[in-house]
Amino acid sequence: MNTITSVPTSITLFIGMARQGDLNRPTAIYGMDQYEQVFGNHAAYGELALQVRQFFLNGGTEAIVVRIAGDDGGVPALADYENTFRSVASEVKSFNLLVLPRGFEQTEDQRQRLWGTASVFCQRQRAFLLVDPRGDWQTAAEAVTGIAEVRIGVVLDHAAIYWPRIKAASATLPIDPAGTVAGIMSRTDAQRGVWKAPAGRGASILGVIGLEYGMSKAENGITNPQGINALRQFAGGAMVWGARTLAGFEHSGENEYTYISVRRTALFIEESLSCGLGFAATEPNGEGLWAQIRSVANAFMQDLFQQGAFQGSKAPDAYFVGCDSSTTTQSDIALGRVNLTVGFAPVRPAEFVILKVQQSVGFQPTLKRVLTPTPRRVLPFGRRRR
Repeated sequence: MNTITSVPTSITLFIGMARQGDLNRPTAIYGMDQYEQVFGNHAAYGELALQVRQFFLNGGTEAIVVRIAGDDGGVPALADYENTFRSVASEVKSFNLLVLPRGFEQTEDQRQRLWGTASVFCQRQRAFLLVDPRGDWQTAAEAVTGIAEVRIGVVLDHAAIYWPRIKAASATLPIDPAGTVAGIMSRTDAQRGVWKAPAGRGASILGVIGLEYGMSKAENGITNPQGINALRQFAGGAMVWGARTLAGFEHSGENEYTYISVRRTALFIEESLSCGLGFAATEPNGEGLWAQIRSVANAFMQDLFQQGAFQGSKAPDAYFVGCDSSTTTQSDIALGRVNLTVGFAPVRPAEFVILKVQQSVGFQPTLKRVLTPTPRRVLPFGRRRR
């Protein structure tokens, strides 16, 4: 019997400079000892080793590491990253989070030019980008002033930024927080689910002796509305104290994907459904197939509902599934496509988030999966799309 299996949510792709190892070769890494055997433990080239160490210290379990360098073996340019993205797309089955550790000789402008291309890459791969702050942000006011430039060219709902930088116990200078946050996301996913915001008292930062800047409550009050997720120092230690995507700034017009947990939950559902509906490729496109798709998709969403992934005390208030003649037209059938619409009420006060899955069907020799969000629509809880 066909079923939908949950895909991983926190496999983290690191692309950075290292002392040794093959260039542009994705390598699965499951611990720091293994990393050092493959790439060395020297941090003279950049923060890659430090970021990977922080990832595992904070709960990360699976990383994919790619060593990158410029044509002359020096600082990689944007074109080098683009080549690496293409290699990863062809060689890596899936990843969920992307971290681009700083090279020590990279300028802030060089770093800035990476984020737009990296976010587009993540959008295509159903992944999420962790953007690092500029190293010259020394105050909350400077972060608020500079964030508009960071957003330029970025797919905002597929990315998030955290500030300030951290003082890692293993580093002599402050380092960027992305690897640490990726580890915390992995830990939160394992303990609570991808639908739980990786922030608050449960998002303590491990392996640090402090933060580069001590943010006050008032300063947090001006950074958070700009979509800058704060790292805060409290009596019990440092913690992640923000959970917004880069789209979640004041007056952005974004309603669905203001929050990281909602965006990542949607990506998780999209990828799980897309992978799980492969059986449709060899089935005739009609009511029999549609009933099968509704059945397996409903079972998958019901399981998530029982785990607490959605709002609502009853299933009809929490999610819906549609696959019939209203979602798949005669034109779709002629083109060998079946369309599944899924909506869910995320764990926050909001309307349904609606996703659309399009699947090739009808004894196709190869399987092509295309899944994109539908245009933004607002539906109240409990209302099913007709």
